[in-house]
Amino acid sequence: MIYLLLCIACSAGIFLLFRAFKGWGAHTLQAIVINYGVAALLGWTLSGGFSTLKMAWGTPWVNTAMAVGILFIYLFHLIARSTQELGVTVTSIAAKLSMVIPVAVFLVFDPTDEPALTKLLAVGLAVPAVVLSSWKNEKQASNRSWVIPLIIFLGGGLIDLMFGWYSGPEHMIRIEFRYLFATIPFSVAFIIGLGLLLKAKIRTVPSHIDYNKTITWIGGIILGVINFGSLYLLLEAFDKLPLDRSAIMPITNLGIVLVSSLMAIYAFKEKLSTTNWMGLLLGALSIGLLLAPTWIN
Repeated sequence: MIYLLLCIACSAGIFLLFRAFKGWGAHTLQAIVINYGVAALLGWTLSGGFSTLKMAWGTPWVNTAMAVGILFIYLFHLIARSTQELGVTVTSIAAKLSMVIPVAVFLVFDPTDEPALTKLLAVGLAVPAVVLSSWKNEKQASNRSWVIPLIIFLGGGLIDLMFGWYSGPEHMIRIEFRYLFATIPFSVAFIIGLGLLLKAKIRTVPSHIDYNKTITWIGGIILGVINFGSLYLLLEAFDKLPLDRSAIMPITNLGIVLVSSLMAIYAFKEKLSTTNWMGLLLGALSIGLLLAPTWIN
């Protein structure tokens, strides 16, 4: 259970850092690229480097990890933008509602995943939980504000499905492979990010915004450590927890929503409506139902 709790804490920290970047004067894209560089360096060190990649080369999950890396840099930038423009709660919920995609796939196609009544009820509660938690009045959000969360939802669901599908012991036959599986996407995203920064530098347009380079580096480094940690800990949770994969994803995502929302209220004074609080309570109830098998055993 410690892996799951630490994963939730790290993932919630990502949203809170993005929210803080704007106030700190950090350059978001530069911090994101630094983050991926730090996460990749940490991963290559822990995985054993290219010797481990050589052993794993040719396996389906290596190609999958590369594809995820392409999505990473794009979605991360969207998450940062959404967090700063729409708030921590809205963004975290838009990202974590994506859990319905892998959950549905696991329940239908994974023969080891049992569609128990409590699980189906919990997943059923999870959907209105995230919707109610993110609900905003028309005065608070424009029509276009839903476009970014929708993209985050679809992309996040695809990423969660890929990692969940290949997280089992039949694919991660060595502990180094688990580190490598978390490392490859960060490496690909880092290379793409460097290209974007180079392109932006060549086509520099004078800006009146004065970014803080020191804060950008510090923020990027911290973000890289917790970003790598959140992904690796999620893979560990898939492997170690006595729960079906279709249960782990809702628990993780709802936990992130709850923690990030409560921390945003405390740290950034974000205000939640009665409807939002109802959604968070439904989310807590859903987590309790999904964890019920571990409590009974």
